[in-house]
Amino acid sequence: MTAEGAGPHAGPVRRRGPGDGMMAAHAWGGAALFRCAVRVITCLMAGLAAWAGPGPAWALDPARDVDEYTVTGWTMEDGLPHNLVHYVTQGPQGYLWVGTWEGAARFDGLRFTDYDTITVPGMQVAGVRSILPDADGAMLFGTAQSGVLRLAHGQWSRVGGPKAAALTVSVLRRGPDGALWIGTETSLFRLDPHGRLDEPGADPLLRGALTYAVLPDAGHGGLLIGNSRGLYRLAGGVAEDYGARLGLPDEAVRSLLAARDGSLWVAGDGGVWRIRGGKAERRLDRRVEALLQDRDGNLWMAEAAGGLLRVDPQGRVQALDGRHGLAGRASPALFEDREGLLWVGTTNGLFRIADGPVYGIDHIRGLGDDYVRVLYQDGRAGRDDVWIGHASGLDRMRAGRIEHVVLARGGRPEPSVLALAPSADGGTWIGTYDQGVLHLPPGRIDAGAPLQRIDEARGLPSGHVRAILQQADGTLWIGTSAGLSRWHDGRLVRNYRKADGLPADFIRTLYQGRDGTLWIGTSAGIAALSPQGALRAWAPGRDYPAMGSFDFLEDADGTLWIASDHGVLRLRGGRFSQYDHRRGLPRDTLLRILDDGTGNLWFSSNAGVFRIPRSAFDAVDAGRSDRLAVEVFDHGDGMPSSQANGSSAPAGWRMRDGRLWFPTARGLAVIDPVVAGHQRAVDIPLVIEAVDIDGQAQAPAAASALAPQARRLAIRYTGLALRSPGKLRYRYRLAGFDRDWIEAGTATEAVYTSLPPGQFRFEVQAMQAPADWRAVARRTQADFEVTVDPPFWRRGGFIASGVLLALALLVSGYRLATARLQRRQRRLRRLIERSTRELRRKNEALEQAGREREALLLQMEWQASHDELTGLPNRRAGDDYLSEAIRQASDAETPLSVGLLDIDRFKRVNDEHGHAAGDAALRTIAGVMKAVVGEGGLFAARHGGEEFLVCLPGLDLAAATERLQALCDRVAAAEVDVGSVRLHCTVSIGVATLMPGQSQRSLLALADWRLYQAKRQGRNRVVSS
Repeated sequence: MTAEGAGPHAGPVRRRGPGDGMMAAHAWGGAALFRCAVRVITCLMAGLAAWAGPGPAWALDPARDVDEYTVTGWTMEDGLPHNLVHYVTQGPQGYLWVGTWEGAARFDGLRFTDYDTITVPGMQVAGVRSILPDADGAMLFGTAQSGVLRLAHGQWSRVGGPKAAALTVSVLRRGPDGALWIGTETSLFRLDPHGRLDEPGADPLLRGALTYAVLPDAGHGGLLIGNSRGLYRLAGGVAEDYGARLGLPDEAVRSLLAARDGSLWVAGDGGVWRIRGGKAERRLDRRVEALLQDRDGNLWMAEAAGGLLRVDPQGRVQALDGRHGLAGRASPALFEDREGLLWVGTTNGLFRIADGPVYGIDHIRGLGDDYVRVLYQDGRAGRDDVWIGHASGLDRMRAGRIEHVVLARGGRPEPSVLALAPSADGGTWIGTYDQGVLHLPPGRIDAGAPLQRIDEARGLPSGHVRAILQQADGTLWIGTSAGLSRWHDGRLVRNYRKADGLPADFIRTLYQGRDGTLWIGTSAGIAALSPQGALRAWAPGRDYPAMGSFDFLEDADGTLWIASDHGVLRLRGGRFSQYDHRRGLPRDTLLRILDDGTGNLWFSSNAGVFRIPRSAFDAVDAGRSDRLAVEVFDHGDGMPSSQANGSSAPAGWRMRDGRLWFPTARGLAVIDPVVAGHQRAVDIPLVIEAVDIDGQAQAPAAASALAPQARRLAIRYTGLALRSPGKLRYRYRLAGFDRDWIEAGTATEAVYTSLPPGQFRFEVQAMQAPADWRAVARRTQADFEVTVDPPFWRRGGFIASGVLLALALLVSGYRLATARLQRRQRRLRRLIERSTRELRRKNEALEQAGREREALLLQMEWQASHDELTGLPNRRAGDDYLSEAIRQASDAETPLSVGLLDIDRFKRVNDEHGHAAGDAALRTIAGVMKAVVGEGGLFAARHGGEEFLVCLPGLDLAAATERLQALCDRVAAAEVDVGSVRLHCTVSIGVATLMPGQSQRSLLALADWRLYQAKRQGRNRVVSS
C-alpha cells in the first residue's frame, strides 16, 4: 500500500507478462549530442519477421499507422525536475520513474513527485542516468556525481561504500547471479551480493571508456558491453573486442537488445546492426540512442537527431517525430510499460505514445485546415468518398488520400464551409459562411467551370448557411442565419422567417423524419414542417425545455432525440424528457447525435464525445437509476482536441465501416465503437501514497495510530492507470465511522477531523469511468487499519476511580447544594425577568436599524449602477451587460446587435432653453427608450452625456435596424415639456452586429462610426452600413 521503495506494504503487485522477460540495455553518458547525416540502408529490417514471435496484445496496436497514435508530453512546467530525460522505467507497483539531469521523479500519470537535492537533504540526487527496480521493492538510482543511491522503506541510502559513492554512473544492471553491474564514464564495476566492489573495467580493453549498455550474454554465460569504443564481451574476467571480431566499426555502442528469436541488436554512432549466428548485418546507418522490441515484435529506434522509427515484423518502416508532437533530440529513455504504452525521453521532456479507440486526422495526413466544421461520406453507388468542410474550404478523402477541392471562382477566396449535403445528381451541396450555397458537380474537384451558386442575389435571406437538406422530389431546404429557404426547379419558392411561425430565424440543423416531416433546429427552439405544409413551433420558456438545438435523431417508433444546449431531449408521445448535468451528463451543450447500431448513442460536445447506452435513459426514466452511465472520450483518449465542433450540419458521421467521425478544432476524431466497447481490462494498482496526522507526514504502513490529541487525519491515495489516469473514479470509507461509501470522483485525498477513539479500517476503491461499483471485477481496493487511542481519562481504571469519588462527593454535598440551589433560583428568577424586558427592547431597536440599513444598501446599489437623471443603467452597467451578451452570443452562435444613440443638436437645446430643458429632454428620451426596451426584451443604458447604448440580443443587423428605426420615430414624436415651451428632439443612431471573434471595443467603434455617418447624412436617422 506504500509507494515504491517505501516499505513492505506495497499493495497489489501487477502480474508480469511474457514481454517483461525481453532483455534490453541502454545508457547515456555525458557526451555531447552531434548531428550526423548518413543515408538509410534501403533493405532496412527485411528480416524482422524471423524474430517477431507471438506475444500478447498488450502493446500499441500494430495495425495502426503511427499517425494514428497519440503523443502527449510533459516538461518542467508540468512538474519534471528537468527537461533533459535520461531514463524511464516502471516500478513494481506501476509508478513510472524518470531520471533527469536535476533529479528523479515518480509519476502516477497526473502528478510528479520529485526527488532532488532539495527534497532529499544530504543526498546529491542529480544527474540520474539509470534507474533499476530491485527485487525487494527498493529503487536504485545511478547518478553522475554520487554513485548509486537506494530508496527503500521511505529512506535514502548509499550503495557500495565510500568507493562506490564517487562513481560517475551511466548504467545499472542486475546480473543472473544477483550482482549489480555499474557502468561509469570511465570504467565498469561489479558489486556482488555481499557488498564487495570489483572493477572488471580495469581490463585494458575497457579502461577509460564510457559504458553505455550492459547485457547478460545468455548464450555464452558472459556479459556484453557497449561503450564509447564499441562492442565488447566479458567472460571469465577477460574482455574481448567482440565488435572487431564481428566487423563492427570502432564507434560508440549505446544500446543493446536481445530479441526473442535469439538475435542481438546493436545500436550506436555507427547505426544499427543485427547479429545472428556469429554474423553482423547492418540495418541502419544513422546514429541511434536506444532500441526497444515491443510485445508485438515491432522494433523501435530512438534516433539521435530526434524522433522514433517503428519497424514492424514485415519490415515496414514508419517515423514518429516532431510533426506528431515528439519534440527534442533523443536520449536512451525508451520504455514500454505494462499497459503497452511507449515512453520516450528527449532533451525536451517526457513523452507518452498511446493508442486507443480514438485517433485523429489532421494536416499531417493532408487536411487543408484543422478547424473542421462538417463532413459526410458519400455511399452512393458504392462510393466511399468522405467530404470534409473546414475553415479554409473543402477536402475530399478517397481511398485514404486527401485532396483539396477548389471552390474559389471569380476572384473570390475559398469559402469557409459550414454545411454539406448530397445532391440528387450525384454531386454535393455546400453551405458557406458568407457565399451562400454552392453546387459541386459529381467528379469535379478542380478549378473548372463556374459552380452553381444560390445566394442573396437569388433570393436567399442570408449568405450564411449552416444546414442543407435535399428531399427525394428535388426540393432543396437551406437553413441560413436569417431564415429557412425552399428552393425547387432552379428557383426560390419561399422564405420562412419568425413572422411565418419559426421560433427563430437562425437555422442550425435540418432533419427529415420517417414520415416526411422536416425538423428544424434553431438558435431559440425547434419547429416541424409537415409534408402538407403545416408549421408547428416549440419555443423556449413556453413548451421547449431548452434554448437552442443542434441535431436530431429519430428512432423507428417515432421517438425523436434532440441535442440541445440543455442536455439530451427525448420527444415521444408529445412530451419531452430532459437529461442534463443533473442526470450525470458532463456538459449540457451537445452538438451531434450518432447511433452506433449496437445500442449506444454518441453525443459530441466541447468536452469530448459521450457514449451513453440507450438502456441508461430507460433506467433513469423507470427510476432504477438517478444518473446516466456516461463514458467520455476526449483528448486523453486520442481526440485531436476535446472541443468538437457543431452548430453546423452534419457535425459527425457514421461511416460504412461502423466508425464514427467527428469534426474538432484540431482535426477529425475517428472513433471505433467496437474497440471502445472492448477496451483493455487493466488491473489498476491502488496505492496509499501518504498519511498526514496534524500536518506531520507519516510513512505509510499497514496501520496508523493516532494520539488522543490528534485533530486531523489526511490520507492520500492514487490509482496507477497511466493510459487514462483522468478517468479513474474513487470512493472510500472509514469502516466503523462512515455509514456508507463516500463518492470521491477524481479526488485523491480523504480527510477526517476529530475522530473518536476506536479501531477503524480505511478502505478506498478505484474504477475506470463510468463507475458502476456493482461491477466487482472492474474495481480494485486498498485498505489499512487506523487506531485512535482514548485519552487517559477515558480509560477503564481511571473511570472506575472517578465514579467512586463522584459518589462520595455527591452524598456529602447534597444538602448544602440543595439550600444553595433554592437561593440561586430565586435570584435567577428576578434577574431573568429584568433581562427579558431589556432584551426585548434592544431586539426591537436592532430590527428597526436592520430595516433601515437594508433599505439604504438597496438604494446605494441602485445608485451605483444607474444614472440618477434618467433612471437608466449607467455606462459601467451598460459595459458589463454588453460584455456578458457578447460572451453568450459567441458561445451560442446567435446574433447580437448594438446601437449607439445621440440626441441631435443637444447643445442648442441647452444654449437656447437652459440646462433644465436639456435635463427634461434627456428624461423624456430615456422614458421613450424604457418603453421600447420593455416591449422587446432589449437593454438600454446612458452611455455618457447625450449618448445612449442599446443592446439587441438575438437580432441580426436587419432586425436590429428595424427596431431602432421605430425607436428613432417615437423619439421624434415625443414632446419635451419645458414650462410654456414644447420642444421636439430627434436622435441619430449607428447600429452594428457582432462578427465572429470581434471584440467589444471593435463592435462599439463600428457602431460609433455609423452614428457619425448618421450625423453627416442629416441626423434623425439610423445607419447600419
